Amino acid sequence: MFTQRHTAYKLRIKDLTSNEYVLRNGESDYITVNGKEVSRTRIVATVVNKFTNEERKSGTLIIDDCSDIISVRAWENEYHLIDKINIGDLIEVIGRVRKYNDNVYLTPEIIKKISPNEYVLWKVELGKTKEKSTDSDLKSKILNKIQESGEEGTIMEELIKIAGDKATCQQVLKELLEEGTIFEPKAGKYKAIT
Repeated sequence: MFTQRHTAYKLRIKDLTSNEYVLRNGESDYITVNGKEVSRTRIVATVVNKFTNEERKSGTLIIDDCSDIISVRAWENEYHLIDKINIGDLIEVIGRVRKYNDNVYLTPEIIKKISPNEYVLWKVELGKTKEKSTDSDLKSKILNKIQESGEEGTIMEELIKIAGDKATCQQVLKELLEEGTIFEPKAGKYKAIT
């Protein structure tokens, strides 16, 4: 039977360490980041420390991306992923978010060394993602307009007038939908969740 993998979101370490960790029995635990349930992530960082046990069957990398530090813990099945990684390496980690004794950490699925150029590109891409997050004033104006419309709801054309253009309006609506503050009872019409 095919099981769908959760999206591995590109994030900063701080996004993982500063948001609430949610435990779910029988399902993937997650951290809520900008309205998204993050159980898998992609991080690019520098290895600042490394610990392995004598049998070389488990180990931990401490990684730093300038926003915060987090540990990447590998046990027997994942140990080969960290074996060739050294302090000072720039790496990309795709892994699952976990928590133990109030410490959030990652269990790796993929670890690969990257070049300084790839690191710079990553930072640029991550910066663009952050920019896409719309300014809170505009979001408030659009949410207020939807709330004022009550049971009637608001059509997108009315909201585009506030946003200035369709693309910006769609981005704001996407964020509000993901946050669960509004819903779309029918295509192009929006109501507030009260």
